[in-house]
Amino acid sequence: MDISKRLSSKKGMTLLEIMVALAIVSIALVSLVSLVSTSMGLEEYARRMTEATMIADDRMKELERMELPDPGKIEGLIDRNDPSGYFFTQTISETIIDDVRLVEIEIFWDKRRHSVTLTAYMLKK
Repeated sequence: MDISKRLSSKKGMTLLEIMVALAIVSIALVSLVSLVSTSMGLEEYARRMTEATMIADDRMKELERMELPDPGKIEGLIDRNDPSGYFFTQTISETIIDDVRLVEIEIFWDKRRHSVTLTAYMLKK
């Protein structure tokens, strides 16, 4: 076989073809890793929002069971043993209707960057 025929053979892949294939695979892998990372962050946010909503709902139900406090605002940690956890603000306001109060419970997390608020009108017993 002649040397010129061996060099012009179409049987193998050229270095350029291999580099293009590696570039395409690299772009796909980077996109996949970015998608997984974003998905994990959104899952964590959804989990924290669900947990904060449940905490706010529990506090609202607790207020319904007991005698409604006087109008005012209180703040504090949900769990004193976990200072990096959830923080709450409870605001009770008077309304134009006698014996009806506006109750707002806001639960914060992630150093108060995110929050969930539940609002309800309650009859003072």
